[in-house]
Amino acid sequence: MGRDVDWNEATSIQDRLEIQGHMPDPPSGRRLNGRRGKNSPNGYLRTVVDTLMASASLQRPALSRRVGLPIHAVSDLLADLESRGFVQVTGAHGGMPGRSRLSYALRADAALAMGFDIGGTKIASALCDMRGKLLAEHTEPTSRNGADELVSQLAAIADRLCSQSGQPRFRVRNTVIGVPAAIDQSGRASLAGNLPGIEDVDLLPPLAQALGGSVVLDNDVNLALVAEAMGHPPDTMQNTAFVALGTGIGGALMVHGQLLRGAHGGAGEMGYLPLWQSAGNGWTTLEDQVGEAGIRRRYVAAGGSSRMSVQDIFAAARAGEQAALDIIEETAGFVAQGVVSILSLLDVELLVFGGSIGAREELIERVRHHVSRAWPRPVTMRRSETGGRAGLLGGVELARRHMLSGLFGPA
Repeated sequence: MGRDVDWNEATSIQDRLEIQGHMPDPPSGRRLNGRRGKNSPNGYLRTVVDTLMASASLQRPALSRRVGLPIHAVSDLLADLESRGFVQVTGAHGGMPGRSRLSYALRADAALAMGFDIGGTKIASALCDMRGKLLAEHTEPTSRNGADELVSQLAAIADRLCSQSGQPRFRVRNTVIGVPAAIDQSGRASLAGNLPGIEDVDLLPPLAQALGGSVVLDNDVNLALVAEAMGHPPDTMQNTAFVALGTGIGGALMVHGQLLRGAHGGAGEMGYLPLWQSAGNGWTTLEDQVGEAGIRRRYVAAGGSSRMSVQDIFAAARAGEQAALDIIEETAGFVAQGVVSILSLLDVELLVFGGSIGAREELIERVRHHVSRAWPRPVTMRRSETGGRAGLLGGVELARRHMLSGLFGPA
């Protein structure tokens, strides 16, 4: 079905989808609906671009058949794309003269998209072309000296990505930046405890000036969910929750195929869910108990060593240490409370777990057990398939989608 490409060596989003077995074969003589999207020149233009995207090159008659438009209409659209630098003539079939013999190919690097995944300790970044091929990647420690220095750091990284790929900066049309925070409709961040100095700061104007083109800020777990959905048919992830468990807890929600953001961009932030205590006063939050600090604190209270990391605690549990086993079982119970809260409010059909803690199968299996005892319907739970690069891949893909919609119309 596809090329023999190793996941770790794959250089594009499409490579990864092909490896997973979800990449559709390029159309072969099949007519596409020429009126997909709006019944307008842009609607037809996007159909032509998408058809060229799936082929190395096509002649006008073949392109006409695939998009369902007459050759003269296809010629006009190709002329438009060629004048804008997005399509090039790649030669005549068999050396024969005549316009119908010319082959046309998409210049995939004529417009570029960029993504950043900003964490509390590091920034991952990547540059891709119109097909989603990753042209350059870079990771470095996160500046923690406030918004101005962070903006300067991102601009320097953008220069580095373009230099590394041999591409001019002016070709970067769209950038999506994922941050561990809730982002409201104006682009302001809140709940950003892991990234000091960015809360209630209007970051978009300086970012747009520093990076050029269109810039979007989004929650990092939202982007991880976008990446997760890329590898699956749309109808299989219409109602999905992504739960990220690590240093802290993040969440993202997809309802009827659309990201649910909420009034202030904080939809899905399940770390703030209260856990009522039967003993003592008041309540604690889910993140207090199942973030890394909470797991270690409870382990020490159970008699474990304070020198143990969460990774060490999981290793001790695999070795049969009772205190570690008890803490992981208790952690799974807390997570299950958060999961059942999501299920009762949104009735999602799939829960995806990611992060350094959430992606552990031994934890997911225990969560499944607890949820099955509390929830009346079966629900699918699995670990993330996109791993630690989910936020980055999701950011690059979302930037690419915005870019294509802006240049050629919606899909």
